[in-house]
Amino acid sequence: MTKVISFKCIGNSGFLSLIDSLLAILLVLMALMAFNLLLDDGSDSLSEDVNMFKTSQDIMEIMSSSIDSKDYSMIAEISYTLNKYNNSKSAQREVSDKLVGFFNKYLKGVHYSFVENNQLKGKELAADGDRFSSNNLTVATRIYENYSYQLYVW
Repeated sequence: MTKVISFKCIGNSGFLSLIDSLLAILLVLMALMAFNLLLDDGSDSLSEDVNMFKTSQDIMEIMSSSIDSKDYSMIAEISYTLNKYNNSKSAQREVSDKLVGFFNKYLKGVHYSFVENNQLKGKELAADGDRFSSNNLTVATRIYENYSYQLYVW
């Protein structure tokens, strides 16, 4: 004699159990996504930091380069102006106007600060924002004759 084993359907409880487990998995996934969002600190990626560093170096290189042997570089021009007029306030204003025009042409959408550290003791000659309030600051430095220039970009 063979015994036949029969399974009795309990009704809809199997279906409800399936729905209940799917909802539990969905809640766990939502909790993991929320946790992942909390871990994102919103800081810039490393590639963005490198890009800003390259920008500051490139702009300072443009300022240090002359187009041909007859032209002077921007750094040479502002150093000459400052030296010729003994670093006077009017010479600083003239240099500042040149620098603002230059930076408006080459640094669109980027904040900057251009400082002379040697002769003018840290005088900011041109700026578009406050470099002390930035948390992602890159700097490029060039020395020309007795002048030491720093370009901060953020």
